[in-house]
Amino acid sequence: MFTTNIGILALIAVTALVYLGLLHRVLDRMRLTKIQALIILLAMLGAGFLPNIHLYGGLSLNIGGALIPVAIAIYLIVTADEAEERRRALLTSGVVAAVVYLSDKIFALEPTSSFFIIDPLFVPAIVAAVTAYLLGRSRRSAFIGGILGVILTDLLAWIENQWLYQLHVPIVLGSTGVFGASVIAGLGAVLLAEAAGEILERLQGGPRK
Repeated sequence: MFTTNIGILALIAVTALVYLGLLHRVLDRMRLTKIQALIILLAMLGAGFLPNIHLYGGLSLNIGGALIPVAIAIYLIVTADEAEERRRALLTSGVVAAVVYLSDKIFALEPTSSFFIIDPLFVPAIVAAVTAYLLGRSRRSAFIGGILGVILTDLLAWIENQWLYQLHVPIVLGSTGVFGASVIAGLGAVLLAEAAGEILERLQGGPRK
């Protein structure tokens, strides 16, 4: 599948960048060492193939695609240096979830449609990166917003089906592990944020968070 290939490429790209030390500043912002980051990436890859954890009413979560990434996002929020950074990360997640959820409603096109220009899997990553920079230009917020934003979007869809329409539609958070939208959104968002941050830093002559 196209989606799976994108997930593999995203994971390989990030792993290679981490291994080569090209994301050292991002890891510094996230308070992770290169070894820790590589272990987390490999853990997400392996855990993505474990059985899903069933929660309630058809809702379940994938360990590699939801549990580990959400735990990392929470860690990043808790270890943020300033309360403003924590608020910005949470606000980014909420805005990303709202925008992605509404975009699914407003632009509900089939992938085969001639008007379907961008694969929907890319939307969360793009929205996360852009929103993070509009709210604070933070690599940390971009990653957190990409992960939590997609997870919150899935939760909104489950609540809508369960309580509003009385539909028992199974929903798996982080459905396809490291190949799922939440992980790709987080990885894609932080890469986009890093690229944009580098450009802004060179133009404005100073490092950003």
